[in-house]
Amino acid sequence: MLPTRAAEHVKTHNWLSVAIDFAIVVVGVFVGLQVSNWNAARERTERTAKIVEAVRQDLRDAIDVETSFGRAVDAALLAFDAARQEGEYPPPVFLRIPGSDTPPKNIWEAVLQSELADLIEPRLLFELGFYYDEREGLGVKFLRYAAFTENEILPRLKQDVRVFYTTDGSRLAPMYEAHMERLRERQKEFDVLNTWARCLDERLSTPREAGESCRPALAYGMEMPGALSQAQAPN
Repeated sequence: MLPTRAAEHVKTHNWLSVAIDFAIVVVGVFVGLQVSNWNAARERTERTAKIVEAVRQDLRDAIDVETSFGRAVDAALLAFDAARQEGEYPPPVFLRIPGSDTPPKNIWEAVLQSELADLIEPRLLFELGFYYDEREGLGVKFLRYAAFTENEILPRLKQDVRVFYTTDGSRLAPMYEAHMERLRERQKEFDVLNTWARCLDERLSTPREAGESCRPALAYGMEMPGALSQAQAPN
């Protein structure tokens, strides 16, 4: 064994052999440390890739859900307008989401609890946090919208639909008209979130690289993130 051999070389004052034995030990320790570091780096890279992909999938899921509801609302609003043109009294259009009324946030919480924050470009990380905060805030707003739907619209659907209209039937009663306006606002907010999410998804393809900001530059519905090309923008 190397320690025994080194001891024999010391006893015989074979300093060249002692130096060689020492060099072998140093190289062995260095190689061992490097292998350990390489393995740790590989495991961290693999873990990071899994978390990044989970975030990207969450963004895509949000896009799919919000796009499908946006299309459903568009169709419902067109049908409402057409019915009014025919002199009918359709109930106000409203949006209901199966399951929870607020979007999940466990993916972002997993990011915060992992080492991903140290492995992602700082501005991109900040923008992801801003996006998830905004998405959560809009979820809170939707809770208020959903509460009105549950309390003021659904219980009246079995009544004469004119209950939703003014006395002369010329228009929706103000509170229902306002509720439909809130729905149109939700549509604009969903459009902004979708464009934002598409941009972030693209940025996460190279999470360590700096890129153009994905944040909406102005108020909702006024300007979309500049990092999207025309081809990437949703129809």
